[in-house]
Parts: sequence; C-alpha cells; structure tokens
Amino acid sequence: MKLLTLVTCLFTFIIKLIFAQQNSTSESASTLISQYGNSFKNQGGSILHDKVNVYIIFYGNWSSTQQQQEQVTFMNFVENISISPWFKILNQYSDNSGRTVTGPLNLAAAVNDAGSHSLNLTNDIHKQIVEDAVNSGYLSPVNRLDSNGVYIIMGGPDVNDSEFCTTNCGYNSYSNDFQYMFIGYPGRCSSSCMPQVNINSSPNNSPAIDAAITIFSHEIQDILTDPRNNAWIISENNTNYELGDFCSGKGTVSYQFGNVTQETSGSYNLELAGSKYLVQTIFDLETKQCSLGSK
Repeated sequence: MKLLTLVTCLFTFIIKLIFAQQNSTSESASTLISQYGNSFKNQGGSILHDKVNVYIIFYGNWSSTQQQQEQVTFMNFVENISISPWFKILNQYSDNSGRTVTGPLNLAAAVNDAGSHSLNLTNDIHKQIVEDAVNSGYLSPVNRLDSNGVYIIMGGPDVNDSEFCTTNCGYNSYSNDFQYMFIGYPGRCSSSCMPQVNINSSPNNSPAIDAAITIFSHEIQDILTDPRNNAWIISENNTNYELGDFCSGKGTVSYQFGNVTQETSGSYNLELAGSKYLVQTIFDLETKQCSLGSK
C-alpha cells in the first residue's frame, strides 16, 4: 500500500502491539489471503528487478552518538537484507516479461539533511527533499534521479510530519521519476509506532531504529513489487491492497511476525550478518502462507 496507517484494519500494518510469542510461521491465514491469495497477480505493471540502488536521507538531527549508531544499524540492515531467506521470497514476484524481484538492494548513498525544508513536513514536501538532495550532488555525482532506485527519508527525533504518529508511521509513494518512502522516528510516539515487545529494549539497543526497520520491512515489499501502483496490487471499493498488506494485521496475529525469539535484550525473528531484527513476514505465493523464508 502507499500509506502505512495506524488505525485501519485489513490493509494496514498495525505496530501497536500486545505481543505474544508465536510458534509457527503461519498456521492461520489473514483475511486478505483467504479472499485474494489464489487470485493475487501482477496487473501488468513494472517491478523493481535486478540490483536496486537505495539512497537514504537522514532528515533532521542525527548528531548524537546514539543516533549515529542508529544510522549504522539501519544502513547495515539495508545493505545485508538481500542475502536473507526472507528477501528471497520476493523472487516469486515477476512482471509480464518474467523478470523477478531478485535484488540485491545496494546502499548507493546516504546523506544528512539537518532540515532544509524545516522540521515540520507534509507529504508534498517529501518529493522536494529527495529532488534537492539529488541536485545537491550528495546522492548523485551527476545530479540525476535514479528511476529504478528507492529513496528513503528517515525522519529524526526532532522532525514533525503532518500524518506521522496520527495517520501513519511510514508510507511509500512515487513521482514520475522515482520511488520513495518516508519513515518517521518511532521514538516520537512509541505507543503507536513501536512493537510493544521491544519498547523498552530491542535487539540493537535502540527501540526506535529497530521499529523503523520493522516498518521498512513492510514498505520495501510494496515498493519492489508495485512501485507505480499498477503491478502486484488489488483495487477494490476505492481501496488498494499490496503485497505487504497480506501479512499485516490488527493487533498481534500469528502470521505477522512468524517464529519470534524473545530475549531480555528484545524480540526478533531474523538473524542476519551477526545482528537480530524483527521483520514482517512476506506472503509466499507457493504455500499461500506468510513466511520468513526457508533457511
């Protein structure tokens, strides 16, 4: 979906949780899987196949030692996630030419923007932030937008957004020239934008950035398989459902996170390059279940 909302039910990824450990990848199907799992298909649009460059704009104040470490944690996840069994599920999603979402995600560039468009944002400003960052030369040495890339705006703890914390925790969208997502700083509204199981401690010692990774794990499913709102999407009654919506749910549901390991340092369901993360499962086209992938 193009908007990661907090309050709607079927097509949102609710991350305000009362969490319980789950013992199976997915023994019960979501409502969307029951309704559309067998008919879900590409509507004829493009996907993001082969290597996908990722460009990150850390917007706002990320100057503290803690926040700099959070940047590293997030970038490490983006850089390494493509080798995971979780990401390989996306190989099942193709365009009409038979090309599939293979990755890898390639962290092409990252830049700090202390607040070039103020610290009070709206959705309309997000595109301009991306365009200005590219034109500055910091994201592209040739000042050129990457039409096959993904631009991420990561809001810092001092950044307000008109819909963040009230309508969404993050969302993805596109312009004529590029795809992008905005993820707010979950620490600004921990009761709404953090998994409650990791609200006090988390696998990477930052409940905020671990929550941002969880949000990203939903949005990247949508943006890779439906970058322009015309590929892997179901439109019904003025509502759009995308890949990430199949394994999201209201509250805690068994298919949302799959097998979760709970430790004093936080809960996780994915180990990758020596680190641990909590990610949303992905709808497996073959098994018709939400999955973390086969190890």
